Amino acid sequence: MLAFVNRRFIFFIRTILESISRCIPFQIKALIKRSFGFLSDNDSDEEIIKSLQVLENIGLGLIISRRGYSQDETSYVQPHFHFNNNLIRFVSILNFIRFYLILIYKQNDNLSILLGNPFFHENSSDMMIYYVIGGGITLFILREYVLYLEEHGAYTILCPFRDIKVSGFDKNMLKLTTKQCKSFHSTFHILITIWIRWIYCTFICIPFVLISLRLQNQAIVNSGPAMYISSFCWIILESCAFVFIFGGLLTIGAHMCVSVPLYLFRLKSLIELLKRVKSKQFIDDSYIKGMNTDVISYMNEFDEIIAKNRYIYFFLFIIISFGADTAIFLGLFTKRHSNWVSNMLVIWGLIILFITGSVVYAGGAFLDQLYVIDGLYVSIIAKAQQKLDQKLKTLEILDRILSPYSGAKIGDAFRGEKLLAVYYVLENASTIMLLICNLQLISSQ
Repeated sequence: MLAFVNRRFIFFIRTILESISRCIPFQIKALIKRSFGFLSDNDSDEEIIKSLQVLENIGLGLIISRRGYSQDETSYVQPHFHFNNNLIRFVSILNFIRFYLILIYKQNDNLSILLGNPFFHENSSDMMIYYVIGGGITLFILREYVLYLEEHGAYTILCPFRDIKVSGFDKNMLKLTTKQCKSFHSTFHILITIWIRWIYCTFICIPFVLISLRLQNQAIVNSGPAMYISSFCWIILESCAFVFIFGGLLTIGAHMCVSVPLYLFRLKSLIELLKRVKSKQFIDDSYIKGMNTDVISYMNEFDEIIAKNRYIYFFLFIIISFGADTAIFLGLFTKRHSNWVSNMLVIWGLIILFITGSVVYAGGAFLDQLYVIDGLYVSIIAKAQQKLDQKLKTLEILDRILSPYSGAKIGDAFRGEKLLAVYYVLENASTIMLLICNLQLISSQ
């Protein structure tokens, strides 16, 4: 009954959208589709490969990758990598030291002017500086960890993108069926386009956000030329540090998000192949051997990727989420001092929580598909009506499909499943409420 109601609701929404679509001119619809990455029938793989090249260039330009998508090679694609990377480290650490000095000598107006204190004479300056230092160091560590993984050959998640650039969307190379390859083709381009738009928008907005942060502070506006010159110089260094550190995080998130559909559609392709085997009238050992090869091949590849990158997922899931919670909390706390800063923090916190929660929910689809594979595998073995030969390792494979070591890992403590997305929303909501309650308790004392 519920499924029937859902189908009727989806059909009703689709009818409304089709009615609205008929009223929109063709040129506008084409512009909207291209802006959001929807491909037309005339678009080829070249359009997607260009977008993929843009995303790789962003990663190389932000010095978040030494080799781009050629992670299995030893030579560096990025020229002068060490010099550029050390320069980014220097600028970032310089900003951390600067904010630390501002926090220590906040009563010294001359030093605050020299260091271009963006929270000059604001009531919430201490809390904002703590957040800037803590958040900046956290993202700085994440950036260094990703470079460490790449140097030790554990960041192979980018290699399939190079294969797509070279060979296009070849279903055999991607290990997809024709149906799943077509679905992956469209989904892949939509995600890449959205991420590229958001990253570029962030780059453009950063200087204006930093300037607006000063302009809304009347203490800075009334401070005179010395503060203007100092703020201008520090805005340049702040922009550089923010672009390379936060932009690097966005690039990592983009590649993680874009990688999810590839392995999910591979899993669906495996399900499609198992359904074909199940539909056979007679199932002999050759079908069982081929099925086992496909299952083992996928599980080995997926387990290797998860084992190498599970701590990145943990970092994004726990640390970044807590940073977003803190941003929302600070936004609510600073509302009485500055609506502009408050709204900016709340919006950014909500966006990060939404993206992280969406990736967790999408990653949870892996476990759902593993249950489907397990059911199909059991049905095929039962239909074959043959003695389980020890050489086929059938029971071992069946046990591995739903073992505690299967599925998308978030560190060593969690497996990504759809129910975890519900916990994620509830835990973040409770964390924000706890922070606000503690703030009210402190304010009442």
